[in-house]
Amino acid sequence: MTVFSADIQRSFLGRLSNVFALTGGFIMLSIAAVTVASIIGRSTMGQSIEGDYEITEMGLAMAVFLFLPECYIRKGHVIVDLFTSHCTPSTIHTLEMIGDLVFTVAVLTMAYRMSLSGLEAKEYLEQSMLLELPTWWTFIVGVISMTLCGLCGIYKLITTFRGGDHE
Repeated sequence: MTVFSADIQRSFLGRLSNVFALTGGFIMLSIAAVTVASIIGRSTMGQSIEGDYEITEMGLAMAVFLFLPECYIRKGHVIVDLFTSHCTPSTIHTLEMIGDLVFTVAVLTMAYRMSLSGLEAKEYLEQSMLLELPTWWTFIVGVISMTLCGLCGIYKLITTFRGGDHE
């Protein structure tokens, strides 16, 4: 019998999500360094880093995807409680479970569709304009991150259905 801990942050998926978020943070720090170097070069020598906008665009896309699983686990998404502020805890619990189910299905659908788009980008050899970087790299990071996010959603649903706390 598989035992599911109600604390997803301590599970393997939680630790993996944390590693993904740290990797996204490292990518953002690297992008910041490239941006600063490009601005300094443009201001002092009249020469910026070639393709700095492409590096920023692709890096930020990857970083955002890498942050999604950790954001989901920590309930960092926007919650509007205008209609639920006066509901009973059981109603809120039910609505959260429905929200997790819808979110999980949506994320796994996006992962599937992104995988098809990434395969198409690779097939047609899509690349950035200046640096000629293949664009399908970004899709790989997106698909893996979205799949992890979906697995975290499945994990939360299973623990909730088995009687675990929905936290």
